[in-house]
Amino acid sequence: MRLSRPILAVVGRKSSGKTTVIERLVPRLIKEGFTAATIKHISHHDFSIDRKGSDTWRHSRAGANPVTAFSNNEVSIIIKATDFPLEKISRLIFEFGANILVLEGFSSVVLNDESVGKIICVRSKAEYMEFKESVKGEVIAFCSFQEIEKPILNIEKDFEILAEKTLSFIKKRIRILKILNSLPGIDCGKCGRKTCEELAKEIYEGAASLEECTILRAKPKLNTKIVIEGKEVPIQPFVSEFVRKTILGMVSSLKRVNIKGDEKVYIEILK
Repeated sequence: MRLSRPILAVVGRKSSGKTTVIERLVPRLIKEGFTAATIKHISHHDFSIDRKGSDTWRHSRAGANPVTAFSNNEVSIIIKATDFPLEKISRLIFEFGANILVLEGFSSVVLNDESVGKIICVRSKAEYMEFKESVKGEVIAFCSFQEIEKPILNIEKDFEILAEKTLSFIKKRIRILKILNSLPGIDCGKCGRKTCEELAKEIYEGAASLEECTILRAKPKLNTKIVIEGKEVPIQPFVSEFVRKTILGMVSSLKRVNIKGDEKVYIEILK
């Protein structure tokens, strides 16, 4: 997923310490000046936060979706969905002002996502080896309630180390995301990297520069700009010239229109 704010996930098997880590970590993040939001994955089949027979349950049963419960100290939004992408949920939560998102669970989604920092809770060395072999991207730390040999941290005794490692990841991730969001984000591969994320990381490490982005370097020379809902869409020189010639060719065929080729043409498509 590509977002503008850091996401970290606390993953592990049942009763491995995930919730304990989060309930201790969130206050520390808040103390450091961050606003943290959490998402808990619930694996129970047909689970619902709503209560059968309640007014909101009756609203949902009537077909309303989402349903919002509003009181003087809490707002609850209930969305009925069998498939609601984590990226979409994350964007929705960030809209409420959080600048750090902490996930509990979602192993099947985040273990292979290199953009998410992972705190992995294990109950034994065997679980540690299993996760170590399958995880991709940055692991902030492995931790456990049990006394297991290093590098596995003890959730109680080594919490300060865990917190510092988490804060270090967040601060680094914020800087990388700032770089990433200045890049086109189309993963064209023209710079020699598979993704814009790879280039952003190299720029952060001082091993590359923004000048290596072919699209950014060519942007001042482009004769076409595509803007959708106020946001410019990054395009390559070939696409720019193709769109320019196509539009000018279509416009020039209209009556009483003379096109030289150097005009500025604005087209607005209304809903």
